[in-house]
Amino acid sequence: MPLLCGVYCQNLERSERSEIRYRAKLRHESLLPKHYPDQKHAFRTLLPASTLCYLTILVSFVLIFVIIEQLEKQLPPPLMVKDEPANPHRFIAERAKNHVVNLTSLGPRPTGSFENEVLAVNFLSKEINYIISRAKKVHRIVLDVQKVSGSFPLSFLDGMTSVYRNVQNVVVRISGVQESAHSLLINCHFDTVTDSPGGSDDGASCAVMLEMLRVMSQRDAALPHNVVLLFNGAEENLLQASHGFITQHRWASEVRAFVNLESCGAGGREILFQAGPEHPWLMQAYAETVPYPLASSLAQEVFESGIIPGDTDFRIFRDFGHISGLDFAWVTNGYVYHTRLDNAAQIPLGTLQRTGDNILSLTLKLASADQLVPSSSQSAAAGKIIFFDVIGAFIVYWSELVGNLLNVAVLAFSIYTLNFNINKSVSEDIVKQLYMRQMFLCTGVIVCGWVLSLLTCGLTAFTLTMLNRAMSWFARPVWIFFLYIIPSLLVPLLVTLLAARRQRLVIRSPWTLFRLYCDANQILYTTMTLICLLFRIRSGFIPAMWLFFSCISSVLRERIFAHWKDWRILVLYVGCLVLPYIECAYIINGSLQLIIPIMGRSGSGNHAEIVLGMISSAMFTLLLSFLVPGILLVQIPKRVVSFLSAIFFIAILVLILTPLGFPYSSDPAAPAPQRHMILHVERTFHGVGGEVEEQRAGFWVINLDVNSPRSVSSLVPEMARAQVIDEDCDKRLYCGLPYIIPVMTFIWQTHWIPGPSPIISIPTELTLLQREVRPQNIHRLTFEAVGPDHMTLLVSPRDGMELIGWSVDASKPLAGPKWHGRNTYFVYYSCASDPEPWRFYIDFKVRPYKIA
Repeated sequence: MPLLCGVYCQNLERSERSEIRYRAKLRHESLLPKHYPDQKHAFRTLLPASTLCYLTILVSFVLIFVIIEQLEKQLPPPLMVKDEPANPHRFIAERAKNHVVNLTSLGPRPTGSFENEVLAVNFLSKEINYIISRAKKVHRIVLDVQKVSGSFPLSFLDGMTSVYRNVQNVVVRISGVQESAHSLLINCHFDTVTDSPGGSDDGASCAVMLEMLRVMSQRDAALPHNVVLLFNGAEENLLQASHGFITQHRWASEVRAFVNLESCGAGGREILFQAGPEHPWLMQAYAETVPYPLASSLAQEVFESGIIPGDTDFRIFRDFGHISGLDFAWVTNGYVYHTRLDNAAQIPLGTLQRTGDNILSLTLKLASADQLVPSSSQSAAAGKIIFFDVIGAFIVYWSELVGNLLNVAVLAFSIYTLNFNINKSVSEDIVKQLYMRQMFLCTGVIVCGWVLSLLTCGLTAFTLTMLNRAMSWFARPVWIFFLYIIPSLLVPLLVTLLAARRQRLVIRSPWTLFRLYCDANQILYTTMTLICLLFRIRSGFIPAMWLFFSCISSVLRERIFAHWKDWRILVLYVGCLVLPYIECAYIINGSLQLIIPIMGRSGSGNHAEIVLGMISSAMFTLLLSFLVPGILLVQIPKRVVSFLSAIFFIAILVLILTPLGFPYSSDPAAPAPQRHMILHVERTFHGVGGEVEEQRAGFWVINLDVNSPRSVSSLVPEMARAQVIDEDCDKRLYCGLPYIIPVMTFIWQTHWIPGPSPIISIPTELTLLQREVRPQNIHRLTFEAVGPDHMTLLVSPRDGMELIGWSVDASKPLAGPKWHGRNTYFVYYSCASDPEPWRFYIDFKVRPYKIA
C-alpha cells in the first residue's frame, strides 16, 4: 500500500504539473493567430480579425477612394444669361461659353496665321470695346494692341534661345477714374498649336477673362488698384508674347502681382499648382476668398522639377518680370489637349462657372490688397509657402519656417511615443535591446516589401509591354487597380507574413509583433519627415501628417486603450489613419488624372507602361503600407493572400486573352485617342564646303506612345516600311531632323518612311554673308536666313572651336545637351507678321593648333 500510494501520489503530482503547463500553453496560444505553427496541436482561440473583417476593411478603403474620385467630378451649377438680372455682379458661365464657341470657330490659331494675327485679335478687340461702351462711369478702361519683338534664353526642355518678331498682345486695363500706380496682371493666351482649335488651351481662359472684365465694369465702385488683362498671342510659341509684354509694355512696370490661367486638360477643376516666389499674402488671399479651393505645393515641386514636360507664362513673369503670382490650370481630360478634339463641347458650363467664381473673387481681393503697394509687399515677401487643400473644402497654408517648426514638433512626438513603446516592452519581459533589434528588423522587412512591390509591378509592366498589351489603363484607368494597386498591397503582405514566421520564435505575442510593425512604419515616416526637413522639401507635410496620426494611434493603443485585445484594437488602428489616407488618396487621384493622359504623348522611348506602373506602385505602396501590420492579427491570412492573388492573376488573363485591354477610345463623351505626329519633310545635308552631300525626302513618324507605330500597321500599309532612325542620330546633329522645339532627350525614338518630296511654298535658305577674323582668334560669321514664319537654328561648334557670343540674344548663349562631347545650341525663331530676312552673327573662338 505505501508503495502504491507513493506511485499514485507521484503520478498525480506529475499530472497536475502537466495540467498547469497545458493551461499555460493555452493561455499563451490564445494570443496566436492560426498561422502560428505552435497552435497546430492545441485548441485555437480566435484573434479579433477574421478574414472577412480584414477584407471588409480593405473594401472600405477602396470605396473611400471611389467616393473621393466622384467628389472631384462635382462642379457648381452654372448661371445662364437669363439668371443675370437676379445676379447682377456674378460671373455668367453661359456668356463665357459663347465666347469659347466664337473663338474656337475661327479654327486653329498658330502664331503667324491669319486666324491668330487678324481674326482672333479683331474678335477680342470687338468684345472688349463692347464692354467698354457699356461700362459704368466710375471705371476707366483702356485697350491697347501691342506688336513686339525680342529674344531671351529659356532653359525649358533641352534648353533654347527664343527669337520673336512682331508677335501681338491684346492688353486692357481697368482702373478708377483716378488711376493707381500699382496693377494686378491677369494672363491668358489666345494662340493655339497648329492643329487644335484651343477650346481649353487656352480659349476658355480668355473667355473667363472677358466675362470677368464685364462683371468688373458693372461694379458701382472702382477697385483701389488697376487690373491689367493680358490676352497674349504667342504662348504656344514657347512663351514669347508674355516676354514681350513684361519686358517692353508701358504698363509692365506697374505690375506688382499676377494670376496666370493655363490648361493641360479640358474641363474639371482648375488647380493652383504654382505660387510665389515668396509673398505668402497671395496664398492667404486665395485661401480667404475663393469658394472652391484646389491647391498643392506638392504639384509645384513636381512641376518645377521638370518631371512633367511643360511650362507656362508663370516662368516668364517670375524670371524676367521679377514679380510673384499664382498659376492655375485645368488638368482633367488631358486626352484632348493639343488635338483637334479640344473644342468648346469638351468644356462643361460648370467648369467655367467654378473657375469664373474663383478667379473673379480672387482678382477683386488682390486688386484691393494693400500688399500691392511695394512698401507693404516687401514686408510680406519673406519665405516660401507650403499649401494644400483638404479634399476641396478649405486651404491649409503656412510659411516654410512654420512648416519646419511643425515638422520638428512631430518628430519630437514620434521619438516620445517610440521610446514609450520600447520601455513598455520591458514590463512585458522583453529585453529592451531585443525589442529595438526586432523593431529595426521590422523596418527592414517593410522596406524590403516596398522594393519587391516596385520590382513586381515593374516586371508586370515589362511583361505586358513585351506581349503588346501596354497602356490598357489609358482609356480605362480602372486597370491600374488590378495591375498595380493590388500587387502594391499583396507583395508587402507576403513579405511581412514570411518574416513573421521566423520572428515568432523570438517574439511570442502577436500583439507585440503587431506593435513592432506599427513602430517600424512610424520609424519610416519619421525618416521621411526628417529628410524633407533637412533638404527643405516643402511637400514634407505629407509624411509629417502620416507620422502625427501614427503617433496618435500609438498613444491610444498603448496607453489609453491598452487593455483592448479584441477587434476594437484593429478598428482603432486603422481609424486613426483614415484622415491622412483620405488626403493622400485625394492627392493621388488628382495626380493620376494628370499623369495618365501625359503617357499618351511622352514618346515611345520612355516606355509608358513601365513608367506608370512604377509610379502607381510607389504611390500606392506608400499609401497602403499602414494596412500591412493588420495582417498579423488575421485568423487565416492565407485566405486574404489567396483572394488578392486570384484577382491579380485573373485580371492578367483577361487583359491578355480579351480585347478589354484595348488602350484607346473613340467615345465622343470620353475620347482617349492615340496621337500620331507625321511630318512630310525634305532633308538636305551639306558638306564643310557647302556642297550638297545627300538629299532625302519622306515622312518623319514621331512616336508619341509605346504602341506607335505598331498599333496602326494593319490599317496603314506604309507603316510596314517604317525604319527606326538610329544611325543618323550618331552622324547628324539632332539626327538631322527638323525638330521645331528642343525635345531630343524626351522624344528620341522615331521612324522614317521614304517618300516623295513635299511641296514647300517658302523654301528655307541660309546664306553666309561675311567672315571676319577679329582679335584673340575670334571668327565672326554673319548669316542671313530667309524662310517661313517658324524656323530653328542648331549650332554645334567643331572640336577646337567655342561659341562665345552672338547677336541672336544679348545674354550668354545657352548650351543644350552634349552631342559627341560638343556643346549644342538651339535657336527657335518665329515671325508673326511683316516678314523680313533674319540677319545675325555668331562669334567663335578658335584655339590655335600646336605644331610639334
